[in-house]
Formats: sequence, C-alpha cells, structure tokens
Amino acid sequence: MAPGWSQAPTIVVVGAGIAGLAAAWEAADAGAHVVLLDADRRAGGKLASTSLLGRRIDTGADAFLARRPEGTRFVQDLGLAGSLVSPATSSALVWSRGRLQRLPDGLVLGLPSNLLALARSRVLSPAGVARAALDLVLPGDPVAADVDVAVGPLVRRRLGAEVHDRLVDPLLGGINAGSSDHLSLQAGVPQLAATVQGHRSLVAAAWLGRRRQRRTEGIGPVFSSVTGGLGRFADQAARKLAERGVQVVLGFTAERLERLSRTGGTKVGWSVVTGVGARFAADAVVLAVPPGPAGSLLEPHAPTSAARLGDIASASVAMVCLAYREADVARPLDGSGFLVPPREGRLMTACSWASSKWPEVAAPGTVVLRVSAGRAGDGRALALADDVLVARLHAELTAALGISAEPVARHVTRWINAFPQYSPGHAELVAAVEQGLPAGLEVAGAAYQGVGVPACIGSGRDAARRAVASAMTDLG
Repeated sequence: MAPGWSQAPTIVVVGAGIAGLAAAWEAADAGAHVVLLDADRRAGGKLASTSLLGRRIDTGADAFLARRPEGTRFVQDLGLAGSLVSPATSSALVWSRGRLQRLPDGLVLGLPSNLLALARSRVLSPAGVARAALDLVLPGDPVAADVDVAVGPLVRRRLGAEVHDRLVDPLLGGINAGSSDHLSLQAGVPQLAATVQGHRSLVAAAWLGRRRQRRTEGIGPVFSSVTGGLGRFADQAARKLAERGVQVVLGFTAERLERLSRTGGTKVGWSVVTGVGARFAADAVVLAVPPGPAGSLLEPHAPTSAARLGDIASASVAMVCLAYREADVARPLDGSGFLVPPREGRLMTACSWASSKWPEVAAPGTVVLRVSAGRAGDGRALALADDVLVARLHAELTAALGISAEPVARHVTRWINAFPQYSPGHAELVAAVEQGLPAGLEVAGAAYQGVGVPACIGSGRDAARRAVASAMTDLG
C-alpha cells in the first residue's frame, strides 16, 4: 500500500498484451491490488512464440526500438537485463524491378538523404532518381507542424511515385500493415514528422535528419530483444506479476462493464463481468484491448468514445515461419531480410531472415524465414487455407532466393484485426476518446499513442497511473 493511503484501490486490467502487462506492473508498483484479465489462455497478445525444429521463434514482433526507454526499462524491471540482445545484422533489401536490391544507404524512414547512393542502388529507375532530385528545386510550402497529412501524397508530390512505391510505402506499410496513402504523418510516424516539419525539400530534411542520427550511432543498438525472443519477455512478465500478487485470470472474456454504487448512488467503481458470469469489482478499469472490444464495453457508459473507437480501422496479417535446409537455399542470406512493395502484386509483404538476425532460432544446418502476408485493403492471404498459403509463399520465396526444396518445418499464425490504422487526424480522435471516458475507465494499447512495443508499454503505464489516481480520488 502506498504511503498515506487508508486502503489500497483495486485496478482491473482487461487485456494481457504488452500494454496490459505494463499497466498491471505500474498499478502494482503503485501499491494497488491488481486483477489482470484476458480471453486468451496465455498472456502476451502479439508477443508470442512457437517451437520450430525444437527452437523458439517469435510469431509476432521480434524486436523493439531500443532508443525509446520504455522497452529497455521494462526488461530491466523483469530481471532480464542480462538477456538483452540485438540483431546480428540490419542490412535490408527490397524486391524491385524483378530482383532483390540492397536498400540504399542513408534512408530516413524510407526518405533518401543521398541521391548518389539512391542512384547506385538501382532500386529506382534512372527516371525515378531524376524525379526524386527535383524535390531540391520544386516550389512549395514547408511541411506544417500543426496540420496532419497522409504520408503517401506528400512523398509522391515531392519525390515522385517511385520513391513512394519502392521505398517509403513498403517500409512504413510493413511497420503498420497498411498503406502510406492513409497513414497519419504526425501520429503514425512521429519520427518522420519531426524530421520533415518546417522543410520544403524532403531530401534536404532527410539529409539533416541523417546527420543528427550519425551523432548517436555507436551509443547503443537501434533494436533489441531478449534471448529466447519477445514471447519469453511476455511470459516472464506474466510470471513476475503473479509473484507480486497480481491476480492473473486467463481464458475469461470481459463481456460488459457495470457501475458499482454505495447506498445513495455515490459511484465507487466498476464491475467487470465475464461471459461465464464471473464478476471482478474494481475502483478503476484499464481497457488494454483492441478498439472493437473496447468500444463494445464502453458503449453503454461512454457512447461518444465508443463511436470514435469504431472509426479506427484494423488490418489482419498472416505470419508464416518456414525452416529450410541451408543447402537448399541458393542465395546467401546476408542481411535482415527484404520488403515487397504492393505494386509488385505478390502475396508476401516482407520476409525476415530470422536465422540471420537471431542465429539461435535455427537448428544446425537450417535457416528460418518469417514471412508476412496481408495488410489493410489486401486480405488475400487471410482467405487462404494454411496449406495453400504456405505453398503460395514458398513459390514466391523460390523465385527470390533460389530455393530448391520444400520447407522442413512451418508454422502459420493469423493476427486478425490486430494492427490499428493511424489515419490523418488520429491524434484528435484519440483525444476525443479519452475526453469522453467516465471517471475510473481508461484505455491503452497499440491503437492510441503508437504501435511499437515501447509505445504500448508507455500507453499501459500511463493509463495505469491515471486509473490509480482516479481510484484514490474516489476513495478519498
């Protein structure tokens, strides 16, 4: 119990993904009694792993941005600091103009900062490079800091279609499982917004941004994970929470919220009611679930917030992990993997060379690939049966990597409506959602302040702090 409290509040966290795990940790740190509830039978959400030829491999995110502090701090809180690892390679490629091409040096979230390196890479045609160079002389207003725009139209206008289609869209679309034509600059890619705002030329802005990046190179890795993968990270969080006295309740779906009142009608909290009728009383509740389920729970109590949550679209992605005999893959896997632009018409959107990034995931004599398929507006992969999906992706990999035999192991994971889409105006939408919440209800997760692991951890911790503060106000 925190100093000065007459009694500890009870906080119920609905959703045990990384945001919910972080929210539960923060609330427990504050001295609250915490219940962590999830419909799944395991905690972690999209931080999950499977066994492939006896080795653990992540089936969701496989790394987090190390230069944001939230991820590394949580790793340290869980006693895993000694397990921090970084990818063995970060050099990436793109499928462009009928072959794999090394991404040019000097990219800043897909924007070229070095036109000579862009030309030498052969990712773009000579005409595409010439069009990108026009950005340096084309007239136009600087990118405004107070007006949100979609990334795609901005890039096309300044740099041309090829830079957008072959660099920016596959990179940013891969991160968000969407299209840069509908991606908010300010909320969806805040690092890019900070780079280009106030500049007319995107090439010049990228050059300045790259110069700033070089000042921090060597300070530490850009991306990190833990030995055993981020699935282990989530499992450790759930175990440690239980050890700290958090009531971790898995396999129960939150069906509705009910208000709790004292005699006389004074509100003192909420009851989370599950599908089997179990009830969990709370002084405050953190909804760390996707916008759809959160909206359903909120609708009777905060209809405006629920309606705005319904405006957040979500994308589905299939993640297919494939193991091959090393001798059956002709192309050297000398990088982290490759991106596939939508304009290529292929089923896959990206292929991560997992065993090159994380050598521990492959059994001796094998290589492991993580292949992503599906994005907003492209549900082809999700409509295919597992066998058909694997066969289609294997055929595409054969063309790209010179594979001469079938995979020796496979695993298919389908992440349905798991990737929220940040359209222009997203920050204002989130503000409206939060402003419409009744006292004692908070939201957290990938739909609000960023989709990466550190952003979700930060969202969960912030929501828990607000929930505890609200609970203590009501408790007096």
